[in-house]
Amino acid sequence: MAVTNKRKQKTKRTKTISRKPFWENMLEWVLGFVKKLMVPALVLWLVTWLWIGGIFAKTGDVIWGGFVNWTADQGLVVNDVVINGRHRTNMDDLRSAIQVKPNDAILHVDVDTIQNAIQNFVWVQNVTVKRSYNGIVVVDIVERIPFVVWDRPGLGKVLVDTNGKIIKGAPVSDFDKLLVVGGVDAPNHAVNLMTMLRVEKNVSDRIAGAQWVGGRRWDLFSTKGIRIMMPDNDIGFALSRLAKLQDTQNILARDLLSIDLRMPDRIIIESKKGDAKGISGASYQPKMNAI
Repeated sequence: MAVTNKRKQKTKRTKTISRKPFWENMLEWVLGFVKKLMVPALVLWLVTWLWIGGIFAKTGDVIWGGFVNWTADQGLVVNDVVINGRHRTNMDDLRSAIQVKPNDAILHVDVDTIQNAIQNFVWVQNVTVKRSYNGIVVVDIVERIPFVVWDRPGLGKVLVDTNGKIIKGAPVSDFDKLLVVGGVDAPNHAVNLMTMLRVEKNVSDRIAGAQWVGGRRWDLFSTKGIRIMMPDNDIGFALSRLAKLQDTQNILARDLLSIDLRMPDRIIIESKKGDAKGISGASYQPKMNAI
């Protein structure tokens, strides 16, 4: 019995000795938790430092450069540069933009940079650059088409393409055979006019200019200076009537002041006295004000 009591007292003393204060247990837990966070925190800091310092980028560039050089050694090099669709774009400007030489590594050709450079050229409407692993770099260019010359009110003449957009920097003097149009917003309506004129070639060959009037209709001007007043609608019908007079009576070669086609049931001609004699199918109005 005495032995048993001694054992109980010994066990009680052992538990008392092994028990730690609460604050000490808490401190040990906190230190353990911090140690667990320390390793990933250090890894994250190291990765961030390498990223900000550009080490990853520099290493990637070195690896990529080595790979590109290896492919060149294996024969993946530029053999030729093919340019399609170039008519007015300056060839020296294209060479400067492309900057690709024979035997350059084909993977070193930066198609996006070349494409962006060429896209800014005056005559280029659209461009696509491709590289193929047979060593060919292909540059496909769609150039802007000079369509009309726009005589801007108070701002002078500029060249306009088929989309009604100004071709900035293009020399107008090189396109003196194009139709000259005037009036606010005239280029945006010129496509429809030119479409109709091309149907009547015997008329279009004798038209030198056109004026967009009141935001709704055209006045045409012949090579002899005749003012031809077109209707608001159905330009094609009016031009067909004029073409018939031109075929039968050569009306655009006459010394006339104006031809009014705005009314569907008649054509009114203004001229000096006697100059319109012999023209059938038209009302003769000597020295009248244009209607």
